[in-house]
Amino acid sequence: MTGAPPVARTVDVSVVRPLRGEVLRAGRPTEATAMPGDDHPRARHLAVHAGDELVSVGSVLPEPPPWAPERRGWRIRGMATREGCRGRGLGEVVLGALIDYARSEGGEEIWCNARVGATRFYARAGFVTHGEVFVSEGVEHVAMWRSL
Repeated sequence: MTGAPPVARTVDVSVVRPLRGEVLRAGRPTEATAMPGDDHPRARHLAVHAGDELVSVGSVLPEPPPWAPERRGWRIRGMATREGCRGRGLGEVVLGALIDYARSEGGEEIWCNARVGATRFYARAGFVTHGEVFVSEGVEHVAMWRSL
């Protein structure tokens, strides 16, 4: 990628689902790319494009973390960067924009169930782990969060 720095733009959820499917739900039916909360009126879906190619996506919605239901929490879902485009800061652009949006909506903290292999990515953005590793849909995850 060359030229202007990448920018995360708000898109319809239908735009993020194909890349979710390719990266996070490979081999599963299209319906598996739909996530609870995708249609929440305050949910935000963001995408980075390189020319016409969709290269990185993520979503965020208001949902308190299960360990602190009284907090004004926001949950990150469906973070995905196309194979071959990783390590270029594209995911960081999406994550930063999701954090900014949650903060602008009055969120107190932001959290996710991170794939174990992505914990360093989230830690670089100030996230810390909460609880133990668990398996969801055959993949090891750990809850991570940070204040806004």
